[in-house]
Amino acid sequence: MPQETTPSKYLEPVIDGLKMRDSQDYAKDKLRILRAYVYRFTTSMRNKLWRSLHYIDLQAGPGKNQFRPSESVDLGSPLIALTTKYPFSRHYFVEKGDDEFNALYTRITASQLTRNTTLLHGDCNQLVDQIVQEISAVDSAYIQGKWPSLNLAFLDPEGLELEWATVEKLAKINRMDLIINFSTSGFTRNAEQMLNSEHTTKLDSFFGTLEWKDQYRQVVGQDATKIRRVMLNFYQDRLKQLGYVYNYERDILPDEKAFRNQKGAQVYTLMFASKHELGIQFWNDAIQEVSQPKLF
Repeated sequence: MPQETTPSKYLEPVIDGLKMRDSQDYAKDKLRILRAYVYRFTTSMRNKLWRSLHYIDLQAGPGKNQFRPSESVDLGSPLIALTTKYPFSRHYFVEKGDDEFNALYTRITASQLTRNTTLLHGDCNQLVDQIVQEISAVDSAYIQGKWPSLNLAFLDPEGLELEWATVEKLAKINRMDLIINFSTSGFTRNAEQMLNSEHTTKLDSFFGTLEWKDQYRQVVGQDATKIRRVMLNFYQDRLKQLGYVYNYERDILPDEKAFRNQKGAQVYTLMFASKHELGIQFWNDAIQEVSQPKLF
């Protein structure tokens, strides 16, 4: 029988008998960056005139990660948000998997912030409308002396599940920062097969346009690093069309973090988009926490 545990254990980076997300050790930095950004976000904005601070996690997972080969355990993205020092006003978590959803439900109900949390079971591309409607209702109500909501969405698909239409819907909310996990390995695995498909493919939905094919045809057969860079640039240019800004002076993107597996192959890139330069400053500061050389 699994060892009994107190409810607080569900919110700590320990084994608690519930399902965890299997992750590779290199994914630890992704969560470190998220934790650092969330801390800056909520700490700096806690006493401002925002009527609400929202955290949106569309592929939330079970709430904890177990890493290989180290076998270490850490909080996943939803619990990072729930346990940060200065909490968000409201959390929105979406998870499609049954076992993952049940594990996350048990963990978040151990938090004192449960009443400020909406947990949705299903496809995030279908459920995002509900989240956007609720946030839009908060913003549309007149509250004297209060600014509209400030929002952070963490979009962390396993592969190409995140549709561009979902990103567009989130972007319609004025103050919506996006942290996006772009699966470069997912693109590499599927691009050749989907390039000449006569049917709508995952990549068509992922980019929200067939123009990705033109971009890819220009570099197909070239160095893999160049192909990834071209497709990342294309996706980021699409974000810019939604009103996201990068660097006001130089018109360049904020820092991004590429993740590689044990064999040195790039598997995904963590990118950021904001409509305000302060968000970019927070992001660049957060990402530096994993860019600094490790001390002996």
